[in-house]
Amino acid sequence: MKRALIPLFMISIAIFPTTLLPQQKLTATNLPDFLARYDTNFGPLEVLFKDLANENLPLTDEAGQPLARRPFADRLLAVTNLRQTARQLAANPEDLVLACTVVIRTETLAHDLFDLSQVAYDNDREELANRLGTLQTTMDENRELLADYLLALAAEKQNRLQQLEKEVDELHLKLKEGMKPAGPGAR
Repeated sequence: MKRALIPLFMISIAIFPTTLLPQQKLTATNLPDFLARYDTNFGPLEVLFKDLANENLPLTDEAGQPLARRPFADRLLAVTNLRQTARQLAANPEDLVLACTVVIRTETLAHDLFDLSQVAYDNDREELANRLGTLQTTMDENRELLADYLLALAAEKQNRLQQLEKEVDELHLKLKEGMKPAGPGAR
């Protein structure tokens, strides 16, 4: 039954891509909608990693050693954590730490999916490799959009910080001028 659902999830990803049109950029306003679409990727990922963790798959790593079940469970936990962090970012789009975390974890997931797809190809599991490759491409596209958003958000925060520092310096200068002793002719 689970295996029958995976192609359905893959089709839904193809029909409802998570990326924006090329000319659009993520902003604090449209980020929650993007992250809601981004969240749809996690269902297929969770199913895939659960299947990989529960099945006795003949997958081997680069050294020819069987892939252990534990790493798939770790990957599932990483997907769950990324999903939770993305939801937190959707609720608070201006949070720089959450934005960094989502970008880094999305990049890590994309790399992991690429590695797994290569392992699947090496083990003559072409259907699995194609599914992993499709998810990896989607995560790479998401990471690019999120990274651009992160850089814009960081630049905005940096500009605001510099503006506040300038205002503080001006206030300090006014305070110093106001505390100067009056000259000889002053009363």
